[in-house]
Amino acid sequence: MFETGSPLAVAVLGVSTIETAQAFYGDVIGLDATPVAVWRGGAFERHFQLPPGSSARAVMFANSGAPGDGPRVGRVLALEFDASDRRQVPQPGDRTYRGLWNLNFYVDDIRATTRELKAKGFNFWSEPVGYEVSAKVGAPVEVLFDGPDGLAINLVELTGDETSTIGQLRLEVAKIGKTKAGFSQVSTTSHSVIDRDKALAFYTEVLGMQVRIDDILNKPETNHFLNRPRNAQTRATFMAGAHQFGKVALSHPLNYVVPDKVPLAVPPNIGYLAQSFRVPSLASAAAACARVGAHVFSGAEDLDVPGLGPVRAMIVRNPGSGALMYVFESR
Repeated sequence: MFETGSPLAVAVLGVSTIETAQAFYGDVIGLDATPVAVWRGGAFERHFQLPPGSSARAVMFANSGAPGDGPRVGRVLALEFDASDRRQVPQPGDRTYRGLWNLNFYVDDIRATTRELKAKGFNFWSEPVGYEVSAKVGAPVEVLFDGPDGLAINLVELTGDETSTIGQLRLEVAKIGKTKAGFSQVSTTSHSVIDRDKALAFYTEVLGMQVRIDDILNKPETNHFLNRPRNAQTRATFMAGAHQFGKVALSHPLNYVVPDKVPLAVPPNIGYLAQSFRVPSLASAAAACARVGAHVFSGAEDLDVPGLGPVRAMIVRNPGSGALMYVFESR
């Protein structure tokens, strides 16, 4: 178990409909859902920079059966904003793009899971691919497919024994368990950046996360399942907080260009809008944000967030990409 830092508490998604989100995150992934709530009010409007009278239907998805702090890590908050001008961030055919672009879930048998999901009509980018990151790190098996509203969903099967980083992780994940449908909660989430060092400063200095893997992904098999150019080189930096789930994977393209979706990934649009992290002190986190150049999107507010309860929260832009980072302190 990692000892310090704030893991991803919640992936905040703008969704086309709550029912679509429930069908996937609840029925397919097997996460437990809170009752549908309507979120509105002045603090809500200021928080998301929305006009007066705005509201959103909201559901929080979590693995309530996970031990310890598990239910508070790797959750999904689905928000169906009541707005007529919503735009969808991921478009058909999109793969990696600048900003927040996928959610990862661990499964025990990736090939069987892929067959089951294909039978349900999901579009996969490739067949599952096994590859060695390095001799020390080990070899996972991965596949991606188009999830609801075009969001990329990454399935990962952990392989190997305890002599590798991934093998050690496999043993730890087995102790935590999975949902009733055989998926973990959000294990990792990817963030494509334009400045790796500035992005890293946010996660390490504001959130206290630690780098666990830092490598160049350039193998043809890796680029194949990610649908990147065959010779693409991507610096991948994996960070973790005080849990095996809720990790963040920074991807920095070194010799290719990806579309920039950050300006579009804001409320009330449809897509992956923000990564959310619980911190011990919002005041301390705000000071650290200022030091690393994470500009404020919306200042500190007292809110009653569906699925979180009373919190004091603010939203800033990650200095390495501009993507929204939602930082909160429980009240």
